[in-house]
Amino acid sequence: MKLIKNSIILSFAVVLSFTTTEVKAQDFGADVVSSYVWRGTQFGTGPAVQPWFTLPELTSGLELGVWGSFPLSDDGGEHASGQTYELDLYASYDFGPFALTITNYTFPTATGAYDPASYELFDGDMEVTASASLGAIGLTVGYFTDLEALYVEAGTTVAGMDLAIGYGSDGDGAFYAGGDSGLVNVSLGGSKDIKITDDYSLPLFGSFIYNPDAEAAFMVVGMSF
Repeated sequence: MKLIKNSIILSFAVVLSFTTTEVKAQDFGADVVSSYVWRGTQFGTGPAVQPWFTLPELTSGLELGVWGSFPLSDDGGEHASGQTYELDLYASYDFGPFALTITNYTFPTATGAYDPASYELFDGDMEVTASASLGAIGLTVGYFTDLEALYVEAGTTVAGMDLAIGYGSDGDGAFYAGGDSGLVNVSLGGSKDIKITDDYSLPLFGSFIYNPDAEAAFMVVGMSF
């Protein structure tokens, strides 16, 4: 997809064009989750590790990074071919009132190589996402340019718990709602820290996720490093 390649090139051009203020170091980390559920849909089976890496910040508000998800186990071979290996490149800029993100989603094989018949690292599914806060409500709107799939999510905090409701609308084929549109993600979650030592606490999080359109429910727990 030429649009994706041009967007990535443009992102680096933006870095060079802005006046550099304070250069921050790169950062990295990882989450370990009991299962990979995204926008009301489960990808693969079993637990997964989801590492992330951000490049040094050359200008305030701009972030360039990589995010991945890799299964931690093979469930015996029957569903091994259905496991999800994901590696995404993204560029995000915080404008203050709202943030804009361009994400390039790719899915390598278990060996890290890409299927010649599918997308490669710089030629994946591109999504443009805008996010903003409207008082106590956080709003996210994402649109896959080639798939013509739209996702809208509103989130807030209720009684100390995180509540999110997501609506998916499919365009070119089945993506969120089997080729149609509807509520695909209703989630309720929270987080807490488990004290390990005087200087370190382990962040834990969990959520209950229900997809009304697919009539599917999930319970996910995870930890961050």
